[in-house]
Amino acid sequence: MNILNEMELKSVKENKDTIIVITTGAKYIIDKSGKKGKISCYQQLNKERLIASLDFNCCFSNLTVERKDETTCILFDLEECNYLRLQINSDSLLEIFSHGELSLTFSGSFLPDYSAEKNGNILLIDETGGIGLYPYKGLRNIESIDFTSKEWKIDYTLGRYSRFLVSVFPPRRFNHKQSLEERVAHHGLPDAPEYREGQSPLPMPLPSNDEIQELARYSNILVLHHEFWQGKLTRKGKVVSTFEDILINAAHCCHEYIPVDERELIRVIKKAHSLKMKVIPYMSPFYSTAKGKDFLDKIKEKLEQYNFDGVYFDGVYFDDILYSYSIIRETRRLLKDKILYYHCTLGSLYSRNIYCPFIDTYADYILRAESGAGFTDKHLRYVISGYNISNSIGYICYSTYPLDFIKKLIPKALASNKVWLYLGSPETEREKLLKKDYFPKLRRYSRKVW
Repeated sequence: MNILNEMELKSVKENKDTIIVITTGAKYIIDKSGKKGKISCYQQLNKERLIASLDFNCCFSNLTVERKDETTCILFDLEECNYLRLQINSDSLLEIFSHGELSLTFSGSFLPDYSAEKNGNILLIDETGGIGLYPYKGLRNIESIDFTSKEWKIDYTLGRYSRFLVSVFPPRRFNHKQSLEERVAHHGLPDAPEYREGQSPLPMPLPSNDEIQELARYSNILVLHHEFWQGKLTRKGKVVSTFEDILINAAHCCHEYIPVDERELIRVIKKAHSLKMKVIPYMSPFYSTAKGKDFLDKIKEKLEQYNFDGVYFDGVYFDDILYSYSIIRETRRLLKDKILYYHCTLGSLYSRNIYCPFIDTYADYILRAESGAGFTDKHLRYVISGYNISNSIGYICYSTYPLDFIKKLIPKALASNKVWLYLGSPETEREKLLKKDYFPKLRRYSRKVW
């Protein structure tokens, strides 16, 4: 599925007093009639409702639509040399740019079941959707953070040359068919204690034909982790033989993405494809020494060279949400209907609890909660699961979890039917447990016969 086709700028209507912009996931009613500007933010999917009202300290009387196309609407005002630019994208993100000082007051219209805050960034969610507020640049002060009632209020004070992002979600519909019919397997996970303690074999070669055959019993997407790319040691012809060697080799940080053994890689891809499995490689925009267009060119080159079916991202960027937003959108444009699988335990705000649905939505799958055994049911529902939020399909990164926690987690994952567990490889006791207690029960939810 090409996710870009699931989000569109549906209409822009402009008259003397209002501008109404409707996307797949949101409706923004911009009121120009008063002494101060106001934007009413509506959720469109699941049910149409007012999420929040946004009051500005500046007038909108001269605000006009400057540009509109299938993906973007740009509005502009210039009052007493105060440059104000609003941009609404097809993923329902509202971007606010101002040269003058801004006071923004958000007045809520729903009671959040989940809330998180970091450095003025706020995420508010209930079962059907929600809103995210992100003061990207210029934050001076924030007041009145209280989300215990439906009529919550937040006051932001921003300095000159500020940028602020408002995300109403979900931006697209959840793909139930994809969530039920596709299953993920990860090969090459050195973070499990077995590897750190030398209890499992190193190095971890690419999977054998027999291993691929076994994985295909439970999954139809095969993720190949970074060990098959050349790193600091393997580029010099040295053998990786210990866990410490894996760390020093740093294959996850490579620039050129050259396989350690190209013939072996081609064998794996051909074997997986013969079993109707899709194959996606580890290529991290955060860790790679290739950045921006250079990194995107590497993805394109490897997709064409090896007939990969998508890409697996280990992080995007940890401290710049607009860079992350740009790189993941450009990746989606490049991939079209190929798979984008995104590991974002910490995400672009470097937090386990608050994240950016407008970034996550461009991924087919989201992987969260690495080294996080012990999380609450709300974390499972509103952070790991993307359901009615980004509407990406949520997976749990369980590779370091104790068996007792996984035993408790399995019935919760099955009951939710909105979060999933992958199959790890090479096999440890965790995978044996999942094969016994998780995957057989999962079949009853799936329309596909494995």
